[in-house]
Amino acid sequence: MAKPKADIGDFKKIKHADFEKLQLRIGTIARVKPHPTIKKDYILLIDTSAADEDVQVVAALADGYTLAELIGKQVLVLCNIEPEMVGGEESQGMLLITHIKKKPVLLGPWTKTPPGTPVSGIMDGTCVHFGERDHNHG
Repeated sequence: MAKPKADIGDFKKIKHADFEKLQLRIGTIARVKPHPTIKKDYILLIDTSAADEDVQVVAALADGYTLAELIGKQVLVLCNIEPEMVGGEESQGMLLITHIKKKPVLLGPWTKTPPGTPVSGIMDGTCVHFGERDHNHG
């Protein structure tokens, strides 16, 4: 049987330990407002249930979503990225997206999931939360 090929282009492969550094969680968009100075950006408050604080994310989503479409939407959030200032507003996380016809499309769970739920990985039949993987198995 032929080995399937993955089209990864010029991207370098990473080790599990590198991926496990990412704190990916399910978030629910609690509030959203237009960015005061950047027309394509919204300022979103995302409930990730971490320390009872919402994560503020500035994201260029206005080309793909109205404000009303975003409220209550579940998303995948990278929580442990270094915060950045975007047009004078702090962005404390990163949302995972793709694009369809040059418009942003948010990625999220297919099933309603509690905010703050860690994103897990499965590769070899074992599903674990990142950081808990036993590198000595098998």
